[in-house]
Amino acid sequence: MFRYRNLRAAHRIATSSGIRFYAILIAGSMTIASPELLYGQTTKYAHSDSNARYIHHIDLYDIHNRKITPESDQPYSSLNTCGRCHDYETISHGWHFNAFMNDTVDGRVGEPWIWTDPRTGTQLPLSYRDWKQTFNPQDLGISHWDMTHQFGSRVPGGGFAVAPQVDGDAAETSREEARHAATSNRWPLSGSLQIDCMVCHASSGVYDFNSRREQIEDENFAWAATAGIRLGTVKGSVSRIKDDADPADESTQQKLPKVTYDPRRFELDGTVFMDLVRQPSNNACFQCHSQQTVTDQGIELRWMHDEDVHLRAGMQCVDCHRNGIEHHTTRGFAGESNPSSVSATTIETLSCSGCHMGSEQTGSSTIASRPGRLGAPFPHHAGLPPLHFEKLACTACHGGPLPREQAMQIMTSLSHSLGSKDHRTGLELPSIAGPIYSKGDDGKIYPQRALWPAFWGTFSEGKIQPLDPATTYDLTRKSLRVRRDFVKEIIKPKLSSSERKKILGDERAKAPETELTPAEHETLAAAQNAAGRELFHEKVSASLAAIEKELNVETAVYVSSGFVYRRTDEGNSLSQVPRDEIKNTDAIEMMTWPIAHNVRPAGWSLGAGGCTECHSEQSAIFASTVQSIGPGPDQGERITMASLQGLDPNQTLMWNQLFAGRASFKYIMATSIALLCLILLVGVGALASRFTRRNHHTV
Repeated sequence: MFRYRNLRAAHRIATSSGIRFYAILIAGSMTIASPELLYGQTTKYAHSDSNARYIHHIDLYDIHNRKITPESDQPYSSLNTCGRCHDYETISHGWHFNAFMNDTVDGRVGEPWIWTDPRTGTQLPLSYRDWKQTFNPQDLGISHWDMTHQFGSRVPGGGFAVAPQVDGDAAETSREEARHAATSNRWPLSGSLQIDCMVCHASSGVYDFNSRREQIEDENFAWAATAGIRLGTVKGSVSRIKDDADPADESTQQKLPKVTYDPRRFELDGTVFMDLVRQPSNNACFQCHSQQTVTDQGIELRWMHDEDVHLRAGMQCVDCHRNGIEHHTTRGFAGESNPSSVSATTIETLSCSGCHMGSEQTGSSTIASRPGRLGAPFPHHAGLPPLHFEKLACTACHGGPLPREQAMQIMTSLSHSLGSKDHRTGLELPSIAGPIYSKGDDGKIYPQRALWPAFWGTFSEGKIQPLDPATTYDLTRKSLRVRRDFVKEIIKPKLSSSERKKILGDERAKAPETELTPAEHETLAAAQNAAGRELFHEKVSASLAAIEKELNVETAVYVSSGFVYRRTDEGNSLSQVPRDEIKNTDAIEMMTWPIAHNVRPAGWSLGAGGCTECHSEQSAIFASTVQSIGPGPDQGERITMASLQGLDPNQTLMWNQLFAGRASFKYIMATSIALLCLILLVGVGALASRFTRRNHHTV
């Protein structure tokens, strides 16, 4: 049975006599011993204070804090290895690890954890941060273990992925953690997914992210880091061990995974060379921060897209998104509040406007507040009225995918597991649309991604409450009878050969899809949609009845694309809940979060072609449309970006018409001024001539 020591115990071990220090601070020379210590204070951890790379030949320690040898069979532990020389506890409060902590800074809304289950048509936005239109997993009864199994392959470890200490100091164990530990006995088997430093700090190409994902899918949380850095091979799977197995039983211990270490990794003195870098490579960032656009033809080819203009110039992600040992990574948006004890000017000049145009901090006149950090060019924005900087974020013109007439579907690493080997079509859940040009919390227009939640829940006293997705599957499995895909098997069922013959006739029904006419394709699509809608009413109404019976609730609902479905009085069909009956409409409405990258060059920014590129009836930032999308059969009406921005249609039309004639107006004004000047010259000449004649007559 695993015996995980808490952080305080690990730190006592790290500072005890006889321990040799082989490593330096990975994240840089700014060191903080705990979240309360300020920049510049001393720390008990050693550091090199050099820009040179420190070579790590170190002893490795397993989860029981025993030194690893080629004969060991227990997984490597970053807490017991890296934590000897690096402030693991302080690092654990960083942005990528602190989402579940009560004292964390929520920051600007970002991409949520979207729990997706294609079997039940679920795409549920979750977050431990206080972000609008997201649901807290704890409120839905989703345990930390479930979150780790679902999303662990996209987190570097720590946070909710660490087994709660239920038998230790009560002050260090929250009531919520104790409840989760009591409801899930998988932690003693799977172990914790500790912060894996090598996920980010391994040299580019060294870390095997796919091997790490496979271990997490097999519930081998404690073994994921060992497989990722390829220290050896892991045999065994916790997922094959029954829930009621006793972790302390010897037979259960024999079933736990075992590691066979590669003896070639060990030096003669027993140390192992860890090929790591202080600053993470772009490749490490791309594992969780990539996106692909999807059109009607499918996933757009990567070679058709350009890289972010900063990366093309040779920059690295960490040049802007940097941090110290506390790992409070700067996110790079204007007005960011960073917990690191550094000046506000330093943080501001790592944003778009701060880097290119300088800091706007009151009274700031230092060199560090000037424009041009990292050699950034100063944007003159010639002829652009200052009003634009009050209404638009920098990324509204410069960031995100090139806008089209209609918002596209977008796939992201966090939501679609980009980077793992799979057969994707681009239509997999969750359905994310973008770019959407709507206002952020600061009132400025940003390019954003959009998601419409889809989930099963209860409806009581006008409020909708989602159900735990795992519970939903258990309750609806027999009534839905979906093997893999809710959309393919219910919403768009495959027509049988007899149905095709009835629609197309015996001869045409045998023709390949590529030989069918557009009219025949349209006829088949209409028949498929009709069959899907009938099946949707039948299956979903039966599933809602099963939920109501099992949970003893009056009304169960299914939410998709902004629509709420409930059973009718007949019980075998569905009706939509009127919006005026719903008190918490934010639970079903479109959720958005900003897009920053890829940043396009100045020549490809919106408005670079002139005013009418935006101020016209065809402009992408105002006239392009978006439609609510989801797994259900009904999709919302298309709405314009101007509507999302709250603009008056008549006012927008008037502005567009004025700008359409702006060039002609300039010529008319120039001609009028020229004529006026000519008239004035003629008048002045006439007066001068008259004055001359009068003087001559007087003489």
